[in-house]
Amino acid sequence: MTAPTVQNFVADAFEMELSMFRAALEAVPGAEFQNPRLGHSAAWHALHIAEWLRFFVLQDFTASYAHLGWEDAPWMGEFRGTPTVAETEGKVMIMAELARVEALIVRHIRELQGEQLGEMLRAPAAPTGERERLTGLGMQLRHVAYHRGQVQLGKKHGG
Repeated sequence: MTAPTVQNFVADAFEMELSMFRAALEAVPGAEFQNPRLGHSAAWHALHIAEWLRFFVLQDFTASYAHLGWEDAPWMGEFRGTPTVAETEGKVMIMAELARVEALIVRHIRELQGEQLGEMLRAPAAPTGERERLTGLGMQLRHVAYHRGQVQLGKKHGG
């Protein structure tokens, strides 16, 4: 068992929410994984979350994003590029990318020092271009839950 710290609490919350998100995604049949439902495919939702977690939590600003949902925003120019995994790739590859990013962010959050939780991080979509780390982590956690709900709705409505 890990020591009770804010970092471990947040990391545990990400593990739990991402586990539920992955379960929702796994319940989408492979043949339907790339089919848009209520706007986006399950594949897109998976990559959208993986990319946002890389972008904010890991502060990875490489030109490797195509699923952030802000592709037309002026600030996106330097980040738009060939994604690590594309929406057209198979469910196995997409789910592996989500799991890879989850492992990275959970480890990263657990390794943070207390004072780092209050640091301001680059967040181009934020009004000021920055966001406090702990606030941003909370937003990302709710973001995963939101997209889990979108996947669940898509399964119910079928298109």
